[in-house]
Amino acid sequence: MQRLLVGLLAGVALAHTAPPWPETPMAKPQGQFSLPFADPPGPNTWLLGQPYGNTVGAYRQARSLYAAIQGIHFGLDFSAPCGTPVRAIGDGTVVEVDGPHGSPPHNLVIDHGNGVSSLYGHLLRRPSLEVGAKVKRGQVVALSGDSQLTCVSAPHLHLEIRDRSHTRLFNPLPYLAADWPTLLLTGFSRSFERDLEDPRKWQQPDQQPQARRGGPPLANFTHPWPPDPSRSGPAGPLGRFPGLPRSPAALKPTAYAPGPYRLTEGGCCVNPIWSPDSRHVLFIDRRAGQTAYYGVSVAQPSEPRAYLPVAYFSPAFTYAQVPGQPSRFQRLSSGQEFALDTAGTPVLWSPGEQQMAWTVSASSGNYDVRRGQVWVAKPGEAPRQLATVYGGGAVAWLDEHTLLLSGKRSPQDPLRSLETLDLSSGQRRVLSQALNFRGIQPSPGGNHIAYYTAFDRPERNGLWLLQRNGEKQRLNFFGAYQWRDAQRLVYIELQPGVETHVLREYHLKTGQARALADLGTKMSNGDWQVSPDGRAVVFVNLKDRNLWVTALP
Repeated sequence: MQRLLVGLLAGVALAHTAPPWPETPMAKPQGQFSLPFADPPGPNTWLLGQPYGNTVGAYRQARSLYAAIQGIHFGLDFSAPCGTPVRAIGDGTVVEVDGPHGSPPHNLVIDHGNGVSSLYGHLLRRPSLEVGAKVKRGQVVALSGDSQLTCVSAPHLHLEIRDRSHTRLFNPLPYLAADWPTLLLTGFSRSFERDLEDPRKWQQPDQQPQARRGGPPLANFTHPWPPDPSRSGPAGPLGRFPGLPRSPAALKPTAYAPGPYRLTEGGCCVNPIWSPDSRHVLFIDRRAGQTAYYGVSVAQPSEPRAYLPVAYFSPAFTYAQVPGQPSRFQRLSSGQEFALDTAGTPVLWSPGEQQMAWTVSASSGNYDVRRGQVWVAKPGEAPRQLATVYGGGAVAWLDEHTLLLSGKRSPQDPLRSLETLDLSSGQRRVLSQALNFRGIQPSPGGNHIAYYTAFDRPERNGLWLLQRNGEKQRLNFFGAYQWRDAQRLVYIELQPGVETHVLREYHLKTGQARALADLGTKMSNGDWQVSPDGRAVVFVNLKDRNLWVTALP
């Protein structure tokens, strides 16, 4: 089975080496096709997986799995349980069944006319349709499968939009009629690789490049972010920056303007983060030839200023890390640096910034059984290995002496565990078990853990709140969520078709939910952050792709 799996995974790329047909004209995208599933999205049905384009995952496999199609993810993944009925996105004619242009183990290609073809890959079994068969929009044509052949590791449908020549591949989003901003609130693998020479390039789901089979790599970046652990050498110097403005301890809380208001202009930027005092919003950009973390005051928005290097930061922004082999760390107040071998991965900082944790995982093999070694170190001191986890690793700190792990203790275990690791005693305590844990977020103080499980047994699926003693409750809503404070969870429900996104709040103590703020628009790519003081949210506005802020009551 292992030899078969390796061969099939290699075939994901090799299947695209078949001779192309003559290139044909292509119809423009007008939302003329439907989604490949009939049921609404959710943890029991389907969620969006890896989007089309220059994703972080594709960039790290650009020279292997995705080499045949210019190094990008050339389709749109829909995560779904194995055996989910797959429907034709439009009327057409079957032109290939398990043909040479598709994604194994089984695939199907439908010609829709006007130069447009759709491919359905990683199917559970060979479709029963024959070449030449006519199909109707919404007709069941196949069953979804798993690229890893386990129906546990990576169950999903891989959907492509191509021209009839199989030479050019296109972003499916504008071809499919769907509420993409809402669908992108949840799911997996939404991040795109950055070129630090042009950090705004290809950072939105609908701005990804067309791909051509056999063409040169599209993302041939000299300074990529995040760095690829398999390609990175020693991390370079971080340089000197002014640092964040210091706020006097007696300064009054930030006064936010009423209603959502704009912080940036010109389509700037993505992945915003807050300063620890909640007074500035930071983002990666390049201005006047300098790439850095720029910041804007939320009280008095003005021209962004370069404050910090492009790096990962500890909770209070005491330290910055540039991953590499080894990684470079800098104490921002003094410029003092030290190096640490983290296998090129960013570290998890304890709440008081006294310790760091990271996981070194195998780079090949089935996702569910990849061996991960959990390491811990204090700044400037030698690391020590604390635990081995399969199919997971360290995901968060609950306090200065307790790590939260997700994974299996043995590769033979059927379920993953969400468990605590006491650094003082080495004791591990299982809190919950499921096939997968997604979106794991400890509350401030670490007494509660929010997570969701999808495509497991119905009694395990959904959004959950878990306590340190193992008690848990399933919430009666599902969507995107972030902690506001130790007792309140801010969320946006997954409800495709809504006109605007509404921020809501669930209070753990009372069990009550309430609406907080109507954004008057939708977020782009589920890109939002609650401020550390819990009084505001920054988000990327779908209409202008700028950063906006709204206060929370």
